[in-house]
Amino acid sequence: MSNRTMVFLRAIVFVFVVPCLLWGQVSSATISGEAKDQTGAVVPGVAVTVRNVDTGLVRTTTSNERGLYAVPNLNPGHYEVEAALAGFQTYRRSGLALTVGSTVAVDIPLQVGAAVEIITVTGEAPVIETTTSTVSGLVSERTIRDLPLDGRSYDSLATLQVAVVQFNYNDPNAVRGRGQQFSVSGSRATQNQFLLDGMDITEYGGATPGSVAGVNLGVEAIREFQILTSNFPAEYGRSVGGVINAVTRSGTNTLHGSLYHYLRNSTLDAKNYFDPPDEPIPPFKRNQFGASLGGPIRKDHIFFFSNYEGLRARTGLSLTPVVPSLNARQGNLRDGPVKIAEAVKPYLAWYPIPRP
Repeated sequence: MSNRTMVFLRAIVFVFVVPCLLWGQVSSATISGEAKDQTGAVVPGVAVTVRNVDTGLVRTTTSNERGLYAVPNLNPGHYEVEAALAGFQTYRRSGLALTVGSTVAVDIPLQVGAAVEIITVTGEAPVIETTTSTVSGLVSERTIRDLPLDGRSYDSLATLQVAVVQFNYNDPNAVRGRGQQFSVSGSRATQNQFLLDGMDITEYGGATPGSVAGVNLGVEAIREFQILTSNFPAEYGRSVGGVINAVTRSGTNTLHGSLYHYLRNSTLDAKNYFDPPDEPIPPFKRNQFGASLGGPIRKDHIFFFSNYEGLRARTGLSLTPVVPSLNARQGNLRDGPVKIAEAVKPYLAWYPIPRP
């Protein structure tokens, strides 16, 4: 293979791989901590192994001279941490659930003994964030799956968080955005930033992203999302409002999928205030359907996840037009009678008879 071809291939890898690694820093999680012995003294050189329970992926590091270690850029999921050093018992911590953008502190208390002896601690990571001053809230995977969503757009759940208020203004358009509008900590609805797997997807003009139907389809593909309301860390920017940081689902060592179809139509709806009481409800039909599938390509190494979601909506509306009254049709106006030309009468007949 010629040198020119090698340079070209390396350039392709750099263009497509390096940006993914850089963007992923704001959507990933971190495990960090300190290794100490029974006397409280720091222990350097401890081999720390972090394993994703769902995918089997493993990351390793070593504690530094101050006993500190950190494993960044971890995908959200369930993890276990194992620490080993000659002359000490192996320490294992399981039951760690990492969420998008979180930093979990896992300190390692080492005890003198043989390395074949293993101390296992099982427990969830603390819910209180002690490593950052950022004010944020998490909408978990369970919340996204279990709560009913009109339109199945994940950004509709943003108002569950403190300091987030739905903000409806003007008609949706390309400049104002077509997605759900909301204000974070009193800011304008066009001052928020939206990230998906670390990539900025904010609508043109700073508005909420959304399709022509005004929704963000693909709820089944969203694992969870985080809303930062104030005190953002340095890796976030371009926003004086809130940061909505979402991460997509991924495949695991187990094949899993779903098939769904949601139906809503006028037969199941009640009349609204503007619908005529003696006429049928305007026709309305909405179908949301799709399927998802994820699993391993090569166990513990390569995975896939795909999702398709479709929306078909046919909507009828009740309008209240202004039409000529019965007196006006006969030429009896408020300022006095007028003669209705014979050529005009057929056009007046096109208007519906006004309701009392």
